[in-house]
Amino acid sequence: MEYKPQWLTSDSWEESGVIELDPSLAAVSQSWPLPVREALRVAQRFGLPQEAAKFYPSTVGAPFEEFSEDSGARYWRLGQIGAQSSPAYVELQYVLDSEGRVLVLDDSLPEPRFVNSSLIAFLDALAAYDYRCEHVDDFDHLEPEDDDDEDDPAEAARVAFGLEIRDRLRALDPPAFEMDTWWDRVYEEVALDAI
Repeated sequence: MEYKPQWLTSDSWEESGVIELDPSLAAVSQSWPLPVREALRVAQRFGLPQEAAKFYPSTVGAPFEEFSEDSGARYWRLGQIGAQSSPAYVELQYVLDSEGRVLVLDDSLPEPRFVNSSLIAFLDALAAYDYRCEHVDDFDHLEPEDDDDEDDPAEAARVAFGLEIRDRLRALDPPAFEMDTWWDRVYEEVALDAI
């Protein structure tokens, strides 16, 4: 079934710009698995953002640069989780596997963490999360006047808004929201109004 993006458009990354893709990738990609070639076409159409909530360009390689781990698993770089420059910072990378799935490589985990079933689903989820971040302050007018008031309609509205986005994304890419996946963890924080 073809994924139909709900938030991602051709101008989703207009404000931040897109990462330049190496023009030679078209020729190099002929030896890649079909799902990775399809992901490259998606990136060429929609772009990879220079910056989005939860996504930044990689500092260790260009987008779609292929590499292998000691286990023999093949991956293609997309970007990184945060824009940290500290040498103590462990870079968490978004990558594609040979099935076209987006994963996070994190040395602290025994295996890669699943993010999305495809690059189009990942970019749509990033665009949706950006949308959520852009509108999270829309509910500030609902803040109670008394800071000691335990009932906070603004918090409830922010959480409901975020979880509605999560539910729509879950309907489009159910595996991305199974227990302990990347987006499951992100939206746990949204449900707590922590981010």
